[in-house]
Amino acid sequence: MKLSESDAVYAANKFIDYYTQFNRIDDYLRFVKKDRIQGRTGSLFGADTEFFDSFDIHPNDMNFEIHVVDTNPKTTSRYNQWLYSETLNLTASNPIEEAIPGRTHKWIVVETKTDKVVGVVRFGSPTINSKPRNDYFGEVLPLSDINAHFVMGFNIVPTQPFGFNYLGGKLLALLASSKELKQQFDDKYGTDLKYFETTSLYGTTKGVSMYDGLKPFLRHIGDTESNFLPLFHDDEFRDFFWWFNERNGGERLIPADKSSKKLKIQVKMISIIRNSLQDVEKLKQFNECIEHAKSLTEKKRYYLGDFRHTTEEVIEWWKKKASKRYEKLKSENRVRTQLEIWQPGADLEIIR
Repeated sequence: MKLSESDAVYAANKFIDYYTQFNRIDDYLRFVKKDRIQGRTGSLFGADTEFFDSFDIHPNDMNFEIHVVDTNPKTTSRYNQWLYSETLNLTASNPIEEAIPGRTHKWIVVETKTDKVVGVVRFGSPTINSKPRNDYFGEVLPLSDINAHFVMGFNIVPTQPFGFNYLGGKLLALLASSKELKQQFDDKYGTDLKYFETTSLYGTTKGVSMYDGLKPFLRHIGDTESNFLPLFHDDEFRDFFWWFNERNGGERLIPADKSSKKLKIQVKMISIIRNSLQDVEKLKQFNECIEHAKSLTEKKRYYLGDFRHTTEEVIEWWKKKASKRYEKLKSENRVRTQLEIWQPGADLEIIR
């Protein structure tokens, strides 16, 4: 496929206009999140009424239960897909992708004294190739071993300000890398998990992550490689996709049955634009834009755990850390008491 010069310039400018808005990955995440939240209507009895909001309780007085999300659309369980999805959408700073292929296991974590949600976790199939994993084990592990023995923690998201006041992200990460997850996942998928892995959301920009300071449960063992650009989102992507298809005689750029279609479609778009542009200066500008977009994703901090601890053990370990945090905030009058949720007009601090 080759575009006319005018179409090639138009398509190049679409990329340039989109990606030059962002200087760092959190700029991109905030932009997509705010765009998605526009038009969301509030509910008198929305998911946020389920969120932990008793910020006078000391961590030593808390206990927790893990509930596996019931994804059956006809379920009457309180711990259902709606509550899980709404918790993520209202709390997480990053845009949430609902339809994700591969194995999936989801948690809603509740503080038992208040019976309120403190966070959610999603587990799934590990990445096929990971430089920190390869370096740690000294080899590229066979795919069969990776699928049998590794699980990835994708969304580890505390409600806020439970996360801020009580190190809630660390609590969820500790629970996620405990024996309870291994048993549930093995029973569900017939695996024999040996390792839990996760990566920092914002890469190496901040230099620290909520997963730091969790030894011996989780260890930072290196940083991932990154050589891809964040994708056009939602209507931006769909409109551009159909624009390309129309100029391709109505044929799809990538067959519908291919995996990772969105990424492959955008890579194909870039290749077509490069091959179609005749204007040398515009081609240079386009290539610089693509390199800038790739730099946004950057390296991410990679963490590894091995399921050697029970939930009871990690909760007791967390209580000591959370108590110091909570008492310090209280002495400085910095305990946050208002629920922090994404809603139209919100511009929340990116902390989760």
